[in-house]
Amino acid sequence: MPNRFGRSGRHSGSENLVHKLKDMTLRIRCSCVVFIYCTYLSAASAQNFNLNLGGGAGFPISSTADLSNISYNLVAGAGPNLSTHLKMNAEFMFHGLPVQQSVINQLGVSNVKGRLYSFSANLIAGSSIGGGKIAYLIGGGGWYRRTLEAKETVLQAGTKCAPVWAWWNFQCVDGIFPTEVTVGSRTSSAPGFNIGGGFGFRLWDSSTYFYTELRYHRAFTRGFDTSVLPWTFGVRW
Repeated sequence: MPNRFGRSGRHSGSENLVHKLKDMTLRIRCSCVVFIYCTYLSAASAQNFNLNLGGGAGFPISSTADLSNISYNLVAGAGPNLSTHLKMNAEFMFHGLPVQQSVINQLGVSNVKGRLYSFSANLIAGSSIGGGKIAYLIGGGGWYRRTLEAKETVLQAGTKCAPVWAWWNFQCVDGIFPTEVTVGSRTSSAPGFNIGGGFGFRLWDSSTYFYTELRYHRAFTRGFDTSVLPWTFGVRW
């Protein structure tokens, strides 16, 4: 497996548990920072800045669909309003890339996790279409990072069973339990672009809109281009 994914390593079950706890803590902290940041900007500069938070389904397309299943996406963005109809938006996107079981079987491991991250600078051009609704086009470019992690299930012995492990679905019997360890990983970072459009629906008598958006992303990653079509629902203000 090391020659397929680039580097390899083995960790004990305790290290895997600590890693999961640290990962969960980091995600909670990031979510809090994004929420506080967006709340502050919205209150301080409602007329000068635009903000968006959203999530939804994520569809792999082209050659990416041969390797990955449908997943989900999350986005958060902010930027200045250039005019009534033109805005800039710097956006972070996370898109899951769960590898198909047939591919995992060919690799001979128990699981492979794939993810796509991006930071992009975009222009939004839109206009009111009446009835508290807007339509817009969005497009731009940025930096994309695709990661793949191959995991193998192993039996770990010699560790005392702890009750807290039941929270993480560790089945521990007499100090022996199955756990997943990372046996290889591969990362590719590359430029890419996106283009799409959406509709917004005004919420009450405010400048906040509920929006739905479909956007095509393509990253020129190593080996094969990564192409996804996230369908996002969220709030833009």
